[in-house]
Amino acid sequence: MTAQLAAFTADPSLAVPAEASAKIKLHILDTLGCQVAFASLPWSNDVLKYATAGGQPGPATIANFGTTASTVHAAFANASFAHGFEMDDTEMRTASHPGVVVVPAALAAGQARASSGRDFLRAVTVGYEVMIRVALGSVGMMKRGFHTTAVAGPFGAAAAASVISGLDAQTTAHGLGIAASKASGITEYTSSGGSVKRIHAGFAAQSGLEAILLSQAGITAPTHALEGRRGLFAAVCEVSDSSLVTGALGERFELMTTGIKPYCCCAGQHTVLDAVAQIQAGRPDFSPALVKRIRVLQNPREADVVGRIVEPQDIAGAQFSAAFGIALRLVTGGNGFENYRSAALDDPELLSIARKVTYERTSGLSMLVGDGPVEVTMEFTDGTSSTVRVSYARGTVQKPLSAVEIISKFHALADGPLGRERANEVEEMVMNLDELGDVNDLALRLAAKPHL
Repeated sequence: MTAQLAAFTADPSLAVPAEASAKIKLHILDTLGCQVAFASLPWSNDVLKYATAGGQPGPATIANFGTTASTVHAAFANASFAHGFEMDDTEMRTASHPGVVVVPAALAAGQARASSGRDFLRAVTVGYEVMIRVALGSVGMMKRGFHTTAVAGPFGAAAAASVISGLDAQTTAHGLGIAASKASGITEYTSSGGSVKRIHAGFAAQSGLEAILLSQAGITAPTHALEGRRGLFAAVCEVSDSSLVTGALGERFELMTTGIKPYCCCAGQHTVLDAVAQIQAGRPDFSPALVKRIRVLQNPREADVVGRIVEPQDIAGAQFSAAFGIALRLVTGGNGFENYRSAALDDPELLSIARKVTYERTSGLSMLVGDGPVEVTMEFTDGTSSTVRVSYARGTVQKPLSAVEIISKFHALADGPLGRERANEVEEMVMNLDELGDVNDLALRLAAKPHL
């Protein structure tokens, strides 16, 4: 499997379907919007301090701030920014976020080589595919507490960097093998919080770039780093399905299943929020004061991630709390960037609603069907109740956002830090990457502030 993914990555004749390229452009735009919007958050400032601590300039640009750094430090910062507020794209089968790892890694590597937009687009496409396929082969890792983005991400970043560098299959295989030794990331943040979750994508982007640099320097890796008896799959999950990793490789693009989020929280609760919105819409006289109790039924994967926290102690906990997310929607009217950024975690009205939410897990034959499927029952003080089932959330491939909606999301995030004129330039460049001569032109337009 390791060798096949390397050969796929290094194949100069790989034909990417037009629909895959068109989709990836929208995902690049979405990722860049998240990157510049979330760069100003408190933990992102901490990331910036780390990434620029040495004070040495480099070939790659740190978004929003405009300062430069080494490729690995810029990729770390930009990936951490983009992953910094739970609005990044999501592949629901694996609960992974490929864009926030692959796009910053490919752009940083591309800046160092003054790569064309076409090469950058190809690198991102291949990076998505490799990351998602590794994640599909090890999907059981979540049961052991691993974070898929952090574990599978280094492979996507390494593949993207390999494409940018034009490496052969052997050097790429060693890079992927080194990435296997660097892959890690735990999900305890879903229970006890912490800002470290914000930098998991940064770890992955940095590790993937470092793995390729090490392979270019001559470091070698196991030839069966993924599938070996003591390889990555054996380490992080009980069963791996090789057909998901290499089946129809280069013919069927698994990246097509990646969705784009409309809400600024863990994707596991997006169906919950959609169900609550339907219940609200179905009752013209709806108000939070009418709610007596809210029952949420979800499968164990989602219930264990978003059903544990009721009274979050930090904003990360709030974004992994379906109870708080429901309260935020009912009280403030939405679950967007500004709703979460301005939320007071000790707000009595929010906590009162959150405490009315009870979570239940399906089991056996009662398992719900879909991606993060849910059944929400809302009981009202007048004795009535309403039950809604949602199998797929808005933004998933089953209920995709339109290109217009995705571009509107980008501007909602990017216009503030960049200004409308520069955001328009970024949109134009991304949607016409095939014609862009040097990705540095794109990266430089992501700077909203003067050099530090």
